[in-house]
Amino acid sequence: MIEHLDPTRRRLLDATLDVLRTHGVARATSRQIASAAGVNLQAITYHFGSKDELVAQALVHAVRTWIEPARTALTGVADDPLGRLFATVLALQEALEQAREHFPAYIEALATASRNETVRDQVVGLLAELRAALAASIRELRESGYIAEWVDPEPMASLIIAAGDGFVLHSTLDPDSYAPASTLNQVIQLLLAARRSGASD
Repeated sequence: MIEHLDPTRRRLLDATLDVLRTHGVARATSRQIASAAGVNLQAITYHFGSKDELVAQALVHAVRTWIEPARTALTGVADDPLGRLFATVLALQEALEQAREHFPAYIEALATASRNETVRDQVVGLLAELRAALAASIRELRESGYIAEWVDPEPMASLIIAAGDGFVLHSTLDPDSYAPASTLNQVIQLLLAARRSGASD
């Protein structure tokens, strides 16, 4: 669930993401962040302890904001696994469109996770929640007969998330060549095609 933040903390997190988009993690400074947030330098220490912790929390906040709509959709349509899947795809499409400006921060978060325990633990936890929810939805689709028995929910969920990561990376490099709607539609078609090919076996 997206956390409710103190207004100053939220300004600092949003300002940090803005600075990271412009300068990257390595060149972002406390002074730049404080200026962008309209606060004094001491606010960073007061609310986060250090600039590094603020950067870590901002990256995690960006990841949480991006994946929360999909996680909510996966758990929000009772007794209708196919409807839940379509709702999730629509939620992801909307989230991708709204979060495009934060894609570089998401990539930074994944890169930083290997060097920062705070980022790694929280990002791994958030992705694990999304993966578990997606796997549960795929399992229900399989048990309901919408997709073939050979579809393994956990690996398929991991594959879809990995494909999402690839979409984020490549659409950051070449925004005009990647459209969320057509890409996500292919996910639906592949899963439903699994039912047709499985049914003929």
